[in-house]
Amino acid sequence: MAKIPYALQLYTVRDHIAKDFAGTLKKVKEVGYDYIELAGLGGVSAAECKKILDQVKLTAISNHVGYEEMIQKTDEVIAMCRTLNIRFIVVPWLGKPFATDKASWIKCAQALDAAGTKLKAAGIRLCYHNHAHEFEKFDGEYALDILYANSSPDHVAGQLDTYWLKHGGVDPVAYIRKYSGRCPLIHVKDMSAGEPHTFAEVGRGILDWKAIFGAGNAAGAQWYIVEQDTCPGDSLESARISAEFMAKQK
Repeated sequence: MAKIPYALQLYTVRDHIAKDFAGTLKKVKEVGYDYIELAGLGGVSAAECKKILDQVKLTAISNHVGYEEMIQKTDEVIAMCRTLNIRFIVVPWLGKPFATDKASWIKCAQALDAAGTKLKAAGIRLCYHNHAHEFEKFDGEYALDILYANSSPDHVAGQLDTYWLKHGGVDPVAYIRKYSGRCPLIHVKDMSAGEPHTFAEVGRGILDWKAIFGAGNAAGAQWYIVEQDTCPGDSLESARISAEFMAKQK
């Protein structure tokens, strides 16, 4: 079996990014990544970002864009994706004031579906990244399930986040299987053993990665994206530890 393709979500090293965008990208390459997921453009234009990425020999596979920008400036998002040559774009969060009850979750799902229709026509797949609050129930349904039930799999896919699935009270493996064919991107995020749980380098926590990767591969996942929301020490060192773990997976 081929190596699992993996990338780093740059939110992990946002403290370094804030000080030196280009220099941090070079270090990301040095600690073991060939691919990254952007969390914005680091204050530069899409063209300048692409130039920096090419210089340090990193490839962006996706970017995170806020809900309002996605639905109100869809054409601009498409132009940015084309400049960066990325095929995935992700809404990283949805909640107050946009989605607070079942009706508003449905409304947001429909808005994302409309944006996703335009994106698909441009060869780009729209994904939604979950946290834990999407596992609040409305009329017996999780908010995340409401979002997916009221949008087309062709227009709104999932970027399922393993830590937040677990934190939200569901089994990551079962949930990945549930959305087989609809989760091209999976956020690989580990959970510490101690209480209260927090974030850990991939492979140093309690999540069952053999089962998760097995489910992801069977579900058609195309990319596993390392992310660590907070790090105990230097974020680049945490990214390096996770890269070493991912490099050993098959």
